Amino acid sequence: MHRCIKAFIKMIKPEDQIGNALAFLTGYIFAQFTMDESLPYALTSTCFVLMAANALNQCTDVDADKVNKPDRPIPSGLINLLEGYIMVTILYASSLALAALVNTTFFALTCFAVSLGLMYSIRPFKLKDRLLLSNLSIAIGYGTLNFLLGWSVTRPLEYAPVHILIMLTAFDLFANISKDYRDMKGDMISNVRTIPIVIGRSKAATLQFSALYVVFTLPLIYFITSVESNPVLLLLTPIGLLITYSAHKSVNMYRDIECYKYMMLLYILMRIIIIAACMIRQSI
Repeated sequence: MHRCIKAFIKMIKPEDQIGNALAFLTGYIFAQFTMDESLPYALTSTCFVLMAANALNQCTDVDADKVNKPDRPIPSGLINLLEGYIMVTILYASSLALAALVNTTFFALTCFAVSLGLMYSIRPFKLKDRLLLSNLSIAIGYGTLNFLLGWSVTRPLEYAPVHILIMLTAFDLFANISKDYRDMKGDMISNVRTIPIVIGRSKAATLQFSALYVVFTLPLIYFITSVESNPVLLLLTPIGLLITYSAHKSVNMYRDIECYKYMMLLYILMRIIIIAACMIRQSI
């Protein structure tokens, strides 16, 4: 039992759930800063989707993980592949069951999130191995879907803030390139076509950080053009540019894990600032 619990914790990557929950709450609070009775079901369902996707990715990436991350539960021998798939099945089934208790729109979005997770890891789709589609699917999952899942608990999708979705999705699209630098050795062995492998590490970094600098000018552009009037969101520009610059330096110095941590920090800070802006606006 202790072995399975230890493996389960490693498979679901609890550190990812902080950002996942914040992303969901960003959409939920942006829509309505009140407690809804279905909130616990919706939040738990959303977290289970990502837990399942993380576990499934480890089940289908055993060969690459033997090189890149040999301490993961399956390549290290902590659990076998069948046990890993059982965890995935339970998590996905639980997520869908909880989503059905929220509303029809939330359930439909959850079904899409589950489908995206399956397509990301399982052949013949395996979007993870496909150039650009890998990054795009992560951006949709983390940047778009999580926000919309939170939003859909209380409000129709047609009223969702498109400008916020563009900013969050664009950030996630380019930020997730950071995970590819440290996995280049195993990805080359497994013939995975990531942006750093196809165009080279240097060009990938130039593309990634040029785009991210633009992303963090969006709050300023939104404010100047009256697309968004909340001044608290302007904090995203200086904070985002500063941390992006630090991450850029880390990549140039081959500190890949440090760069990844900077991107995770930005992911969380973006959501915290947006949540704070919504709470301040709604309390006035």
